[in-house]
Amino acid sequence: MPNMYQLFLLLTSLAVHLCIGQEICSSVNCVLPSCMCLTTKHPITQDVKQLPQLILLSFVGDLNKYSLDSLRSILNPVHRNPNKCPISSTFIVNDKHTDYCFVQRLFDNNNEIAITAASNKCPLTNCYGESSWHKWDHDQWTNEIKTQRENIVRKAQIHYSHIKGFRVPHLQIDDKRHLHVIRDFSFNYDSSMIFARSRHENRENITLPVWPFTLDYQIGNKDFLCENCGYEKITTFQGLWEFPLHHWHDPNINVKCHTLADTSR
Repeated sequence: MPNMYQLFLLLTSLAVHLCIGQEICSSVNCVLPSCMCLTTKHPITQDVKQLPQLILLSFVGDLNKYSLDSLRSILNPVHRNPNKCPISSTFIVNDKHTDYCFVQRLFDNNNEIAITAASNKCPLTNCYGESSWHKWDHDQWTNEIKTQRENIVRKAQIHYSHIKGFRVPHLQIDDKRHLHVIRDFSFNYDSSMIFARSRHENRENITLPVWPFTLDYQIGNKDFLCENCGYEKITTFQGLWEFPLHHWHDPNINVKCHTLADTSR
């Protein structure tokens, strides 16, 4: 009898564990500001017309004298927020061709500095035809992220606490490897996942993008397809935010792309 009782307890504990692991994100178990479900619905109850309208600008690529003129035209002081403050942006920095004095100037002018992999190489495919290329393992992901974070701290004189965001190089997600690393390094958010717009359409027959969300719960929802994740579900990472990416659409030529750089290809 004791053996049967122990077996009963074991099976009961297993069932409870499985139920918890499959818990669905809802407004009951996931509450702002620490948790947000994956959804197309705005996160507060007031009229959507009263919501502040925010545009997030992020730039990935070389930061040096050759990109200075283009950035000056975008971040021109003529362009201001409704509160009269100059607009700012997030710069996602790798080590290749980077002028860290320029990075420091951008940070000092109230822009955010986030990072991608130091080498800016491709973790999943041999983008540059390198003879010694191999798919990244956990150690290489860790080294790439750790190295670039230290580059920003040492070369741009920006404290660790200000480096909060990450994006995978070339939008190549390798399962969950980078999420484990940035969680261990206490990053606040990732911005790598490309989402197809929700299959639920509104009255005007226009599909809606998803809002930023946290990875506290599984995202394997058939209505929200992560195009570059390579898996249906993802291990949960409590409190880690995902700022999703969406396609750019040109209705005139029926073309969509992941970044503005893709439009020139």
